[in-house]
Amino acid sequence: MSSESTVYHKRRHAARTTDEYLFHQLVPYLGNKRRLLHLILEALELTGTLATGGKRAPIFADFFAGSGVVSRLARQHGYRVIANDWEPYSHALNHAILACTSAPAFKELGGYQKAIDYLNRLPEVKGWVTHNLCPRNDEIYDPSRDRLFFKRRNGMRIDAIRQQIASWQAQGAIDDVEMSALLAPLLYSASFVSNTSGVFKSFHQGWGGKTQTALERIESQLLLTPSLFCDAPGAQSQQPMAEVWCVDAQRLANQMSGFEVDVAYLDPPYNQHAYSSNYHVLNSLTLWDQADLPTPDTKGFKSGIDRAWRKERPSQYNSSKHAQDAYEALLSTINARYILTSYSTDGNIEAKDLLKANLLRGKVTLLTQDVPRYRVSKQRQSERARVLEFIVITDTHAKSGPPLRQLLGQLYHFAELGGVDTSGVSTQLALW
Repeated sequence: MSSESTVYHKRRHAARTTDEYLFHQLVPYLGNKRRLLHLILEALELTGTLATGGKRAPIFADFFAGSGVVSRLARQHGYRVIANDWEPYSHALNHAILACTSAPAFKELGGYQKAIDYLNRLPEVKGWVTHNLCPRNDEIYDPSRDRLFFKRRNGMRIDAIRQQIASWQAQGAIDDVEMSALLAPLLYSASFVSNTSGVFKSFHQGWGGKTQTALERIESQLLLTPSLFCDAPGAQSQQPMAEVWCVDAQRLANQMSGFEVDVAYLDPPYNQHAYSSNYHVLNSLTLWDQADLPTPDTKGFKSGIDRAWRKERPSQYNSSKHAQDAYEALLSTINARYILTSYSTDGNIEAKDLLKANLLRGKVTLLTQDVPRYRVSKQRQSERARVLEFIVITDTHAKSGPPLRQLLGQLYHFAELGGVDTSGVSTQLALW
């Protein structure tokens, strides 16, 4: 695969219609690296671990897998992938898509396509989603007393499909990989028809929001389409080409400290917004715990985010007070020849501190790209329209390399070229 084929094109790679494994059915996701895949591929090329041609596939460990797009990239380039994220929905999205080279067998159900077709034909059912995430009436509703995540028809379709998947699981008709192959398209389709801007921390106050630009999407009928799988097996190996975990990143690093992987990839949360809250609906659909939610007019429960997701699940990386310590602990534990860290000049950890921590592990190289700052809507303009995304490439087997001041100067230079606010980086550069 050429680096050109990893460059994201909005129309060509639309998640709903593309037939390319790399971009197919990617959920709308904060921090999604689909626009930076060419840069990540360049970083992998610099490590020299690409296309080794040997009998042993190089190991790529993705500690914050999220939507799974970077693990897909590594999988497609012949790496044996260890993908991890402690959010349950991420495991559901990635398990089958990364581990399988073709569709799971679904022997009890007559094949993957037949299972998907059966789910799409199910009659609508009023269940947990309909009662908790949909209004009582699609035409007459009160946003202060109703949740408007889904139109009722789609809410009932989600209920019917999820209940059937749970029934198949309880009967032993599907295994864990087959479960993931059904949940992944359900989570994507639910995201697609949701009355949101991509995250579930809130919903539009009316269908499609003030501009109603997304109304056609929101009113479309929820239908599942099969996931795509990677048929690039990589080097000749008897081991599975992917393992998917759902644990804290530090815990996984501790467990893996006894052996060295070729590449470790770190993409921790940058800011205070917890993924457990932003995607609580996807977690609820994955776990299917059908929690008893207070009504929308209960203080603090308008969006239906369970207290556990808000109070117990936020990552240390969501805190400007704890992010640096968490990152340094993880970095010092990871046993890898190369450590790649994706980060931003807009993150909780200052560039100076992040680079200093990596210099303690080895030789550091930087790749950068300026990108538009995320906005919930086009109407909410930001004073700083662009941020600088960068990849820190650390060779843990080499020690001599550019010093901190030179690396900070490089960040400042590319930030200026990209029209990015440079005040933070320039202050750090001056202090150093």
